[in-house]
Amino acid sequence: MLPLAKFWTWLGNYFLPIAIAWAYFVRNGADEGIKVSRGYWGLVASLTVGALLMLTLALYIGKARKAKKALLPPNTAFETDEVRNLTISWGTIAIYFTAILTALVVFGSRYADSKIYAWDDKKAPLAGSFWESRVIAWTQSCTKSPCYAMGNRFGEGDKKLEYVDQYIPYVTDLVLVVLASLFIASLVTLLIVVFRREPVQLWPND
Repeated sequence: MLPLAKFWTWLGNYFLPIAIAWAYFVRNGADEGIKVSRGYWGLVASLTVGALLMLTLALYIGKARKAKKALLPPNTAFETDEVRNLTISWGTIAIYFTAILTALVVFGSRYADSKIYAWDDKKAPLAGSFWESRVIAWTQSCTKSPCYAMGNRFGEGDKKLEYVDQYIPYVTDLVLVVLASLFIASLVTLLIVVFRREPVQLWPND
């Protein structure tokens, strides 16, 4: 159980400051294309970390039930299995999950601003909306990679911008769909573990 609690604490404690710093750069970056790319990677990280936190919590609760111990995982930076504080335990859970949900909203809203550009197009996106630009990228042919970008790769004076990521049809957004599915599956697993009734023992042990 302790390794799970340590991983839970380590993952959550590292995610918090990184997510806060990344959210600042996502909201205050210099160019839209760069901010959109940062939003994408923030969304990837948040979905991944959220799924891992929920799966870890589900495993911990399952083991705690078998060992007949407290179901809340300890924050191993402040407490142990033997020395527990309900305020710290509940506070840790509340902070981690609030951080994950906030990160999903911040990074998701930024990535929703994405309009697909041809890789070397300095003028306009393929279409004026998130979905329309993707439909065009999915349906038209492109033989020379890189073909598309998540946002405008050119700043003032047609200067090429670094850190605007390539958009790969059927791959870039599919990664988010897969991670979102894992996130939802992890949430369902956690809820099942939390609300599962303990089996009733019909016969005494030999």
